[in-house]
Amino acid sequence: MVKVIATSKGYFGGVVRDIGESFSVPDEIWDDEKRRPSWARLPGASDAATVAVAGQSKPTVEAVVVPADWEDLSAAERKALASKISGEEVKRAPDADKIIEAYVEANKPAPFADAPEPQTVAEAQKAIGTIQPDWEAPGTPKPVAD
Repeated sequence: MVKVIATSKGYFGGVVRDIGESFSVPDEIWDDEKRRPSWARLPGASDAATVAVAGQSKPTVEAVVVPADWEDLSAAERKALASKISGEEVKRAPDADKIIEAYVEANKPAPFADAPEPQTVAEAQKAIGTIQPDWEAPGTPKPVAD
């Protein structure tokens, strides 16, 4: 799957995609120029960067660095950043914000997919063989011998 960003409103996968929306396109569709949505770009791609290099099946893309405080940038700076991301001129600040948000979301690292299930402290102690508690759980009283 290839993550892309919509540069204009379009229809793909049974859903109308708004400008700046991030979505995935199957590799076989993205590799076919006729089936590929023409209104979608790779994050950070420009027209020159989407041309596939000989011998590679995937296009080469230069990454655009988005500052952590991009929301504090002026409208002109946000529009310039969005234009750099999409490869097309962005004229409205709200559209620029959508493109930048989608780019940031598309480039977030995937969460740790094979994380172990959480354990209680007692389960962890038992698994590593450390000292067990010296008390028994309530509910099974034992008679006290004098």
